[in-house]
Amino acid sequence: RRYGMAARARVRAADIPVLALEDPSSGAIVKLRDEIARAIEQDRAEAIVLGCAGMADLAAELQRDFRLPVIDGVGAAVKQAEALIALGLSTSKRGAYANPLAK
Repeated sequence: RRYGMAARARVRAADIPVLALEDPSSGAIVKLRDEIARAIEQDRAEAIVLGCAGMADLAAELQRDFRLPVIDGVGAAVKQAEALIALGLSTSKRGAYANPLAK
């Protein structure tokens, strides 16, 4: 909200226990698909970011089925870290990440 993005992004929860993703009879995939369908219909979502590492192997299938980008949050974070390393960047040494003051 602080950055004026509230109308551009929304966080939704499918309320799926992580271990349910490993059990085909749990209905977890159906719940996830239903939540994505609601995001498309109600929020006009044009991309989905999966917020659970246990969903990573579903991204390609969901992207194909819903015809929009479905981003694996863990994979995206790893690529971002790789890019920062390749650029020679690290955390700021000022403010919250500054080295502790000498005693």
